[in-house]
Amino acid sequence: MKRIGLSFVVLLFLAGCSLQTSMETLTDEYTTADIPTIETISQEMFLYHHNYDNMDRGNHDYTEKALVIESLVEGFKISRGDVIFYHNENGEKDISRIIALPGEKIKITGGQVYINSQKLDAFYGFAHRLGLDKDRYFEMMDEAGNQYNKNGMREYFETNMEQIKLASDEYYLIDDDWMRGKMRVIKEQDIVGFVLGYTE
Repeated sequence: MKRIGLSFVVLLFLAGCSLQTSMETLTDEYTTADIPTIETISQEMFLYHHNYDNMDRGNHDYTEKALVIESLVEGFKISRGDVIFYHNENGEKDISRIIALPGEKIKITGGQVYINSQKLDAFYGFAHRLGLDKDRYFEMMDEAGNQYNKNGMREYFETNMEQIKLASDEYYLIDDDWMRGKMRVIKEQDIVGFVLGYTE
C-alpha cells in the first residue's frame, strides 16, 4: 500500500508540474502592432529612413515614412516589445524589437517564444509571415493559388532555438518578419534610441 500511495503522489506531482508549465504565460499588455504618428519632434528626437523590410507585418511597416527616433537619456528603461534603434555587429544602424531582457532565458519551440519557460503571449511572440500565423498564411496562399515551398514554410513556422541565458547587459532582438529579419543578442551599449513612430 505504501508503494502504491507514493507512486500516486509522484504522478500527481508530475502532472501538476506539467500542467503548470503549459499554462504559464508571459503577457505583454502594453505593446500593440500599431505604429503611431508623432506630430511634435523634440530636441532629443531625430528622423531615420529605414529601407529594409525586416519589420514588415504585411503593411510595409516601418518603411513607408520617416521614423522618429528618441535618443536614450540617462535613467532610460527598455521594456519588452520596444522597437529600438541600434548599431548592429557591422556597426550599421538598424531597428528591431526587444524580446528578452537582461538575465532572462529565451528559447523557441515550434515557432513559439518562451521566456524563462513561460510562453510569450504577444503578437510578436511566435513565427508569422506578413503578420499571419501558420494557419492563416497557408490558407491565404492556397486561396490565392500561389506556388510556394510548403515544406520550407512548415519548417519556418516550426522554428526551434536552444535556450540561451542573457548576461546582465544583454538583450535579445527578433525582427517582426522572422523570414526576412534576424534574431540576435546585443549589448546595452549598442542601443541608440527608441523608435516612437512615423512622422506626420
